[in-house]
Amino acid sequence: MGRKDIYKDAKGFDKNPQNINRTGLNRKLISSVNVNLENLGYKEATKNDIISCYLRLIQLTIPELESMVKDNSQPALVRIVGKEILSGKGFDVIEKILDRGIGKPTQNVEMKQIQDKDMTPEETRDFVISTLKELKKSDE
Repeated sequence: MGRKDIYKDAKGFDKNPQNINRTGLNRKLISSVNVNLENLGYKEATKNDIISCYLRLIQLTIPELESMVKDNSQPALVRIVGKEILSGKGFDVIEKILDRGIGKPTQNVEMKQIQDKDMTPEETRDFVISTLKELKKSDE
């Protein structure tokens, strides 16, 4: 009986149902996750750290890479990239790693004049589109 007297002036959900949070707990924000990780001693990896890690992973022997992938104390990047290298599509993964670490080679495209005259913007656009299609076919 005493408990009902305590809650008689309360502003609970029974009197204000519009205040009920029907979606559950609020989601964690990335910023709060970053603060928590910083407090735990984790620092963000720099671009050079990631590139260096990629280029070092492709130098490991298969047994060394397998042992790193199985080691739960390794960072997620090492384990995930290592698993992909060891998978059936390892060559494609290594090619992507090299493209990200070293960069893709530059391709030069020569612009030719058609019938010894300057090209109109429409002719230039058509020429570029056809040249790109030819390059795509030659890459395949």
